[in-house]
Amino acid sequence: MNPTENADSPITSITSALVDANDQLLAMYALTEVTTDSLDGETAVREILQQAQTLLRADALILDEPEGLSVAVGTSDASERPVAKNSNSPLAPTTASVSVTNESGSQVNLTARRADQPFGTADHKLLTAVANMALGALHTSRLHREAIDQAVVARDHDTASQLAVRALPTWQPDMASVDLFARSDPARAAGGDLFTYAEVGDTLHFVVGDVSGKGLPAAMMMTNVISASLAAFHGSGHTGPAAVLSQIDSWLYEFLSDAGLFVTLVVGAFDQTTNRLRLANAGHSPVFWSADGAFELIEANVPPIGVLPLNVGPSIEEVVLDAHPAGRLVVASDGFSEQASPGGEMFGEERLVATLSANPHRSSGELGSLLYDEIETYADGAQQGDDRTVLILTIRDDAKQERADP
Repeated sequence: MNPTENADSPITSITSALVDANDQLLAMYALTEVTTDSLDGETAVREILQQAQTLLRADALILDEPEGLSVAVGTSDASERPVAKNSNSPLAPTTASVSVTNESGSQVNLTARRADQPFGTADHKLLTAVANMALGALHTSRLHREAIDQAVVARDHDTASQLAVRALPTWQPDMASVDLFARSDPARAAGGDLFTYAEVGDTLHFVVGDVSGKGLPAAMMMTNVISASLAAFHGSGHTGPAAVLSQIDSWLYEFLSDAGLFVTLVVGAFDQTTNRLRLANAGHSPVFWSADGAFELIEANVPPIGVLPLNVGPSIEEVVLDAHPAGRLVVASDGFSEQASPGGEMFGEERLVATLSANPHRSSGELGSLLYDEIETYADGAQQGDDRTVLILTIRDDAKQERADP
């Protein structure tokens, strides 16, 4: 007998190994051509395992991951396994298992079972490739799902932001003695700065405020402050700004405190019959008044709403101003004074006052637009650090004269 014909000869073993290696190489090529059009993770994995089952000649493939997903193809039922020759019993299955992990830390375990022959080294390599393909499909599916979820959240955020911005008034008071400008530019899609006003009889009531924080939470709270302010104008406005501020605080203090937020707020009322301007300031700055061209700072005497209940601290003091013709009130938010230049220097209140003082004869609207132009020029492309809001109220010269004429 020729030794080379012995089934256990080295040549026969090498030939068999080469054939197996070639079969596995062809299987790897075939695996690279496996594609799935599904972005559903479980469906994609099932398609990959069905293709791999044929390549591995496996009775069953089972993929598990720690998150709980489990996908199986084929069968592990003993009644369906091949039966050994000269026996009524099925062959005992052999198994091979691999575990793979990607860079994000996700992991899958893949187990293969078959009864006709044990798994070799090449089978384990192919099994590892299949596991990595399945893990990649799951990762792609999750990224797709996260992208969809983020798009839904972004859409809802934009909608809520638009609704919040619409809470700001777009109309102008119809009072001959008042020239009013008000504008708010949020640093994001929505912000926490606010202003609103209402005419009740011969009095113009207004508020300007700044909710702590940024983005949608601050914007949602901003709408609550506006609603409370408008209700307080009509409920307590006849008593004065201090009563309005106290009413707003009684409604919103616990709400703000529980949310970990606070609101700086200036409440004002201009009565055109008495030509007096009254203010109550809860922690807001800057607030400037000019009766003769020189601007003075009006400071707060109580903390912002949400810090301490206003009914347990110092009493709310009102500032009463004799609104002479051309008298001007400017209430801004810190988005102006704290705007940084490209070099990191803040705009500051001094520059703000300088601009106000240098333009005494401009209308409220002209002066307001100038302030926004100047802050943009100063920023020179630097990111807007905070919401920017300003309200400018100017007492008209011509209206004062008309009331004095018979």
